[in-house]
Amino acid sequence: MKPFWKTSLLLIAIALSFPLPLLAAVNTLVDDSTAKEAEELCGKPTLDDLHQHKVKQGETLETIAKQYNLKTATLMGLNPEVRNGDVMSGQSLSIPALDGLTYRFKNEENYTTVAKKYNIRADVLFERNGCQRRPKVVFVPGAIWKPEAVPFNAIASRGSEPSVIFQTGGYPLPYSVPVTSNYGWRMNPVTVIWSFHSGIDLGAPFGTPVLAAKAGRVEFAGWGDGYGNLVELDHGSTGTRYAHLEAIYVSQGQSVAQGQQIGLVGSTGRSTGPHLHFEIMVPSGDGWVALDPAPYLNRIASAVTNWFLL
Repeated sequence: MKPFWKTSLLLIAIALSFPLPLLAAVNTLVDDSTAKEAEELCGKPTLDDLHQHKVKQGETLETIAKQYNLKTATLMGLNPEVRNGDVMSGQSLSIPALDGLTYRFKNEENYTTVAKKYNIRADVLFERNGCQRRPKVVFVPGAIWKPEAVPFNAIASRGSEPSVIFQTGGYPLPYSVPVTSNYGWRMNPVTVIWSFHSGIDLGAPFGTPVLAAKAGRVEFAGWGDGYGNLVELDHGSTGTRYAHLEAIYVSQGQSVAQGQQIGLVGSTGRSTGPHLHFEIMVPSGDGWVALDPAPYLNRIASAVTNWFLL
């Protein structure tokens, strides 16, 4: 390493912890003539060194991700054409060396602000992007891609305040819908592998409000890999899970009322079409264990339908 680089990289590392004026001053030390040296020192930017994978017959997004030891969300983030969870034979996918997402710098943003946003070290972000001074798009290692939530338009039920409270009696949708896949062992429609289905799939159309089956606290709200957009509620002695949502309207730690809208029906994650994957869980010595929701749903579905038709 040349003595100049020892000095300039030290200054860059210091500047990354300070506001833009100091970073701008340090940037003057690293001009175009040293850009090549920067790549030699830090390696290629992750986004310039992507592997191209050609999808073979019978492969799924999940099996491809496992092959490269990556999350499916990473592949979906870098390849917008597979964000519905489906891949086609002959398709070419961009594969990074590690999990992460792409991020486009906004006005006044720099490595420090983006690193803080994703809770990683600024020098790691800087190095992973080839020590480029001002790239338009960077790769954020370790960050998990998730779809943008659609704008929320409040939908008030009959006789309620605009806080979106439905008198559902505990059904997770405003009205009863057909069950498209039951709890238990089945051939997974996405992976085509015999596996255990830990909930019930309710065949509701895109955009149907998803409701809290019982009052409780939001244990998790975010991207859950194969579950897609996922909300988990803790009700004390039981828990419920709502998966494949198009949008999420609650946040972790928030208290919710029974019947409160927590999201919209979608088809995110490993899904073949719009539906709500609903689970009921109880605590055990090994953590939460999923139970068959059918007895619970059967008790209340008819009552929900009768109320909705009044």
